[in-house]
Amino acid sequence: MPETAMLPPGTPENRRLRLRTARFSLGSAVTLCLLKFVVGLVSGSLGVLASALDNVADIFMSSVNLLSIRKAMDPADESHPYGHGKVETLATFFEGAVIALTGAGVVWEAVRRLREGKAPEGMGLDVGILVMGFSVIASWFIATRIRKAGETAGSSALVADALHFRTDVYSGSGILCSLVLYRWTGWKWLDPGIALAVGVYIFAAAVPLLKEAVDDLMDHRLPAETVEKVKEIIEAHRPMVVEWHDLRTRRSGSEQQVDFHVVVCREHSLEQAHRVADHLEMEIREALGNAHVVTHIDPCEIECPGPDDCTLVKGMIADLHSPERDGKEAAGAKGSEPRD
Repeated sequence: MPETAMLPPGTPENRRLRLRTARFSLGSAVTLCLLKFVVGLVSGSLGVLASALDNVADIFMSSVNLLSIRKAMDPADESHPYGHGKVETLATFFEGAVIALTGAGVVWEAVRRLREGKAPEGMGLDVGILVMGFSVIASWFIATRIRKAGETAGSSALVADALHFRTDVYSGSGILCSLVLYRWTGWKWLDPGIALAVGVYIFAAAVPLLKEAVDDLMDHRLPAETVEKVKEIIEAHRPMVVEWHDLRTRRSGSEQQVDFHVVVCREHSLEQAHRVADHLEMEIREALGNAHVVTHIDPCEIECPGPDDCTLVKGMIADLHSPERDGKEAAGAKGSEPRD
């Protein structure tokens, strides 16, 4: 699929993409689940039934995703002044827990069937091979579409949903191979043996998902490369920025949040200092794609380098683009025009 630029959070396009993809995920999970359950019961294949159970988890998670994405879109209110973005993180944690429990359940049943020597049989076996082949192809398409939409919209819940569908591709491929080999060899251990491996894989896939969700809930800092990018932007504004400190970053749902203190010359006017801060916020937002940036202005405490340097820096500040200050100055100039 072609690369798509990230859509800023809060825009109508971002909202529509997230909701449309969440509905697509839910519909796909229901369809695949019903198909696999019917074939699994007919063929008696634990592998197919394990894959169907995985799709049951998909249904629950896609439903939670849809509800959480809707709630995360609610604007900030008096009770939630920072918005509702972490509803998506809670949904991601729930997904990880469901994936882990599903994997543990498949492992348990696989061990039981290995002891009893049960294996798929009858005409349903051939149908199971066809259905699993179709499922692998469909899951690959679904996972690719959801992942792309999740990255474009900056939605951790959709990215997590895509991960679960991607596990279906790998696990389904293993189950398909086991059914084909059993058709040729008749080895009874193949189906529960592959199901055991699938269960372990499903459980392992949940671990990084749970870790990421816990990190977001605990306000873990953004990735090191993102923090470094923010630092480079701030450093590029010297000597207008004398110093900076207390840089903090975190994620809330699909939104990245950054705040820091910026030190400017104490001889600058409030408007000049604000222009520097506003320009910094604008550049960081554009660089990260989906960030809420807040700066705090501090006056410098070092000896002034001299009037010539001060004049040079003030000229540099005047050339900065500041969305907030430029708009207010333009409105003020328009309001001060003489009337006929």
